[in-house]
Amino acid sequence: MLHNISQLLLRNQDHLAEGSLLISQSPRDQLAQEWDGDLYSHHTDFVAWQLAQRALGDKAQFAPAPTGLTVDQALLVMPKSKDEARMLLAAMAALLPVGGKLLLAGENKAGIKSAVKLLEPYGEPVKIDSARHCSLFEVVLTQAAPAFNLEDYQQRFELTVAGEQLTVVSLPGVFSHGELDDATALLLENLPRIKTGRLLDFGCGAGIIGTYLAKKAPQAQVEMLDVSALAIKASELTLAANGVTAKVTPSDGLSALTGRFHQIVTNPPFHTGVGTDYSATEQLLAEAPKRLVQGGDLVLVANRFLRYEPLLAAGFNNKVDTLAQSNKFKVLYCRGSGR
Repeated sequence: MLHNISQLLLRNQDHLAEGSLLISQSPRDQLAQEWDGDLYSHHTDFVAWQLAQRALGDKAQFAPAPTGLTVDQALLVMPKSKDEARMLLAAMAALLPVGGKLLLAGENKAGIKSAVKLLEPYGEPVKIDSARHCSLFEVVLTQAAPAFNLEDYQQRFELTVAGEQLTVVSLPGVFSHGELDDATALLLENLPRIKTGRLLDFGCGAGIIGTYLAKKAPQAQVEMLDVSALAIKASELTLAANGVTAKVTPSDGLSALTGRFHQIVTNPPFHTGVGTDYSATEQLLAEAPKRLVQGGDLVLVANRFLRYEPLLAAGFNNKVDTLAQSNKFKVLYCRGSGR
């Protein structure tokens, strides 16, 4: 079933039919398959990109920001982060000619009405349509937009956690942008012995956990994954800033990786877009017992209100330990049997 935003865009196809169109951040649905016209798409979400690629092939981009195109119109589906929206609008405006249309669509509950201020640097916002609790706005560029440079949006900061100094490079839209979140700090400060085999940072974000593991266990084979192109790029930048290496892979859950791990360490995601989504973490918890070598560890941090223990107990023979907890978070530990 099509998302409400996609339904809004489809009912405005005639308005958007004048020339080529780039849509950035469309939902995880079949919009690209149903679109009739010269369409390009950009996604920071790996799953949404895979869906669009089936219809658009090379005209679908998976990247931190859209690049290398010249289009007549560019439409952004409002992301959760306004900083991310500003960055993507700047990238998209740079792809347009003078007279090109820059559009912004989003759900009313996600603040799209107030977010139209994001369009004001490019022209006078005009409301095009409102339906299914969503709205669509546009501006017509009256002058050429500045060239876009992703480095302008990077945030670099230093931190010390569990006795290790790290340099972190983050991007808008990445979890805990520009700071060390309390949950990750609690996790790293209470890690059991770090293994020296194959280690995984699941949902790597800006790469703090994976970089920490790579620095503490330089002989280990560290791997990192995330569903977000912004997180993949930020993690690569963070690894480079600390002079360590790891394999960073875009993936829907564990699907892009094969084999087993000696240790999985994670502050797993449970937010997707505006809503709350636990599916990626629940899938990890279900698969983890089969993805660990005998004696391998799963260490995760979670909000205290999240009832992950029953899911873990089902796969780890009821052996779930709490290594630490604060008033908000808990660090859980399981050891795999290698079944």
